[in-house]
Amino acid sequence: MSKVRHGYVLRKSISILLIFLVSFATSYAHGLSDSHSKDPEEVNKRVEDLEKRLQQLEPPKPTTIVTLPWEIETEKHYPSETIPISEVLDKGTKIHFNVIKNDPNYKRPVYEEHWHSTYWGGRWSYVPNRIHYALHRLFTTYDIGISGELNFKQNVGIDFPMFQNKTDLDLYIVVFQTTVTDVYTKGNQVIVVGTPERNGVQVLTIKTGDLHPTDLSKLLLIQLATPLGHELDYSLIVYEPPDFWLKQIQKAKERKR
Repeated sequence: MSKVRHGYVLRKSISILLIFLVSFATSYAHGLSDSHSKDPEEVNKRVEDLEKRLQQLEPPKPTTIVTLPWEIETEKHYPSETIPISEVLDKGTKIHFNVIKNDPNYKRPVYEEHWHSTYWGGRWSYVPNRIHYALHRLFTTYDIGISGELNFKQNVGIDFPMFQNKTDLDLYIVVFQTTVTDVYTKGNQVIVVGTPERNGVQVLTIKTGDLHPTDLSKLLLIQLATPLGHELDYSLIVYEPPDFWLKQIQKAKERKR
């Protein structure tokens, strides 16, 4: 196809699209007005609801977001002393891990029903957040709160069992499109070694008692890497001691006295 012909087709397609959008918007506006013309309060409520949904979907103004605000705060506590992944694999400690969920055929969906702006007030519908989660394949969390558990599972889009161990806390690691083979640790770093795959999801647990961070004022750096030491993704999370839940129970008892 010649450039002239291609340009004509492109302009024609854009024109048709613009006509369709204008027609759709006009029809919708007329429909809204006609259907509720005798009830202005209903119209105002409808507009207000749509505005709230829009706020849950996108930033208030056009902008480029490279890093989300909460990520910027998290990065401030990035471990100050890190070493190459290859060195952790060579000189670090290999630790035990449990696979509590393994679905090698799992395909990450483009969109989930509960990400819609009408679901739970649009709690998980914010587009920058959705893109953030889509960009990563490694996620970490603890079983230290119902609200946190709900948000985490709804954001990553999968469910899995959690164990509230009073004296032996688990760190949960969700890994997409990777078959994990080993886990190593040294200082504030934890290296999850695995083979990249086209599909699949695994959920692992490791014991925080097996971790010995050298700087408790900094976060743990969890890195997903290939057996050759190439980083695929990373996650930052605060270190919590094995007896986290036991201390929470003791604090609750003290408050009741």
